[in-house]
Amino acid sequence: MSISNFDKRVLIEQIRSIEAEHTLVCDSGQISSNHSVHRDFENGLMERAKSLEECNDLKPILGRAERLSRYAYTIALTLAALLGVLGVIYAVTGSHTINIYWLLLVLLGFNLLSMLLWLVGISLNLQGLTAGALAKLTSWLPSHIQNKNKYGTQADHAWVASHFSGNVGKWQFSKVTHELWLVYLLAGFTMLVLQLMARQYDFVWGTTLLSDTAFVALTDVLSVPLQALGLATPSTEQVHDTQIGIAQTLTAAHRYSWAQFLLGALLLFGIVPRVLLWLWSVLMRTTARRNFALDYYLPYYINLRQQLMPLASHGQIIDADTSPRVVEQAPIKHPVVHKLPSNTLWVSVELGNNISWPPSSIDVDTDLGQVTDSETLTRILQKLQNETAPVIAVAVSAIRPPDRGVQRTISTLMSSSSKHWLVLLQQHEDEPVSTQRLEAWYRLAKVCKVPADHVISMNVV
Repeated sequence: MSISNFDKRVLIEQIRSIEAEHTLVCDSGQISSNHSVHRDFENGLMERAKSLEECNDLKPILGRAERLSRYAYTIALTLAALLGVLGVIYAVTGSHTINIYWLLLVLLGFNLLSMLLWLVGISLNLQGLTAGALAKLTSWLPSHIQNKNKYGTQADHAWVASHFSGNVGKWQFSKVTHELWLVYLLAGFTMLVLQLMARQYDFVWGTTLLSDTAFVALTDVLSVPLQALGLATPSTEQVHDTQIGIAQTLTAAHRYSWAQFLLGALLLFGIVPRVLLWLWSVLMRTTARRNFALDYYLPYYINLRQQLMPLASHGQIIDADTSPRVVEQAPIKHPVVHKLPSNTLWVSVELGNNISWPPSSIDVDTDLGQVTDSETLTRILQKLQNETAPVIAVAVSAIRPPDRGVQRTISTLMSSSSKHWLVLLQQHEDEPVSTQRLEAWYRLAKVCKVPADHVISMNVV
């Protein structure tokens, strides 16, 4: 059975979350060999995730969060239906009387308030109004539901984060919210229809603080669209006749008008708006899922790209060794050649004294120099202006923390190029750069609009 691109990315994210805490090993030994031929990085990640899933028997674990969400969703829908039925039952006072406006308040009042808050939340992008308690519940459940498998918690968190955060989460919560209210309204509507079909009811209304004219005016306002649809609605006299305390027996036509008024109001002001908002949320959720993308600037994906994709593999820039040979039988390090365009121009930015520039492996004709101050930056920019659609590789020292000044310089350089690479130089291979430092550079690359597969790590030896 084929799965959507969104589900594929969720699976990849679950594997990433597990591998952040545990090492997954595939005995088949085919992962690296299979993916070395992939031109599409995401397809390579998907096949790798499937291989790890099969080798480590992760399918039940990766699907646990989805199963639990279905159970919780079913329980929530059942509770919503029960509340709708109880609301109608509670509005029936005595054995044969329905309190009109109390029923409208129970079924429509809170529903309309919820829709208003949701619309405000969507307009202002306020998660508390669009998700509310549902968001807190989904973030709380994975940590408090026991999972005996050591991989389960990470897989559950990744699944929940993919489905209930960001743009996807906003519209997922919206969809679920509208579905719960729809079930509540439909259950109440169905219960009301059954009661009106099975028994004869009188309709009443009453108030302690408000004036009688307020209810008459409200009925007239609600009746306008109902009359346009051809539904029977109570007249002003009939509204007065149904006030509590007035001793008058209602006629069949009177009861029929009130019954159509109630059912029409529930349909037109409750169910129909909810259906429209639900359809909108489903459409927006589908769009959000289609646009859901993995964060390829995370160190996890950068490292995998460098392993699986030839362009982004780790490499070395080897300076010429002018010292005499004193070590015999020493292992020889061969440089890994990056498939950068032959016309790539090289620029380094504030390397400091730790790394000499330029290395001997870079052609002098393609080296524009090193940016150390505003003057050198201006000179290099002038050289770039003389080039037609220049392709540049900006080299930086991976051990230094990226700051705003470096980011500004890199952005300026890359704005003058048609294609660009960010090269993270490391002097000693046995002194790895921390994950936090690499992640900071990857974030800088994202801000500078450097494609993830154009971020390259190189060793200068």
